[in-house]
Amino acid sequence: MNLFETMRLENGEIPRLQYHINRIQQSCGRLGYAFSKENWLHLVKEIIKNHQQGTFRLKIEIDKTGDMNYVIKPLSQKSLFTAKFQQVQTHYNERYIINKTTERRHLAHNHETDLILLYDEKGKILEFDIGNIMIEEEGTYNTPSYDNDFLLGCMRQSLIDEGKLSIKNYTKTELSEKLTNQQVRIYLLNSLREVADVSIYL
Repeated sequence: MNLFETMRLENGEIPRLQYHINRIQQSCGRLGYAFSKENWLHLVKEIIKNHQQGTFRLKIEIDKTGDMNYVIKPLSQKSLFTAKFQQVQTHYNERYIINKTTERRHLAHNHETDLILLYDEKGKILEFDIGNIMIEEEGTYNTPSYDNDFLLGCMRQSLIDEGKLSIKNYTKTELSEKLTNQQVRIYLLNSLREVADVSIYL
């Protein structure tokens, strides 16, 4: 099992790079993986040097010994995603949920929609399978509170730090009703796509 970060590389720059470093360093510490910030930054610098123009999807993986490899490819244009609700599978270890690992079976789905929107056994809305959720209601932008129950995203945290995103919990029932009554809009947050519209299949 490896840890990884998926980042947006745009015209020679990686937005929120320090957020990505902080997250993978934290995860390495939790799981006992070796991590060298110096080696990470050296690799990133080399990648950037060779990709000065265009927008790319950059994925860097790190194994337990600290060895790193990467995959980079052009980022396709996609601004609207579809999603359906899916209850989380509670038997998975917390370390797979709160760290970005290559063990992703707890996020599996049949891809009838682009994404799944996860909720827990009490109905609390959590996250999408590839990013956090932002809910626009009455001119404010909200995201669920964190209780070691989903992956903390870099885009989510940057918006919170900038004062653009508030913490508010929703249940699946409440969110479904508000979607039906067109009282809310739903967005995907991740560092790759940044902010994207989502249409929920009810």
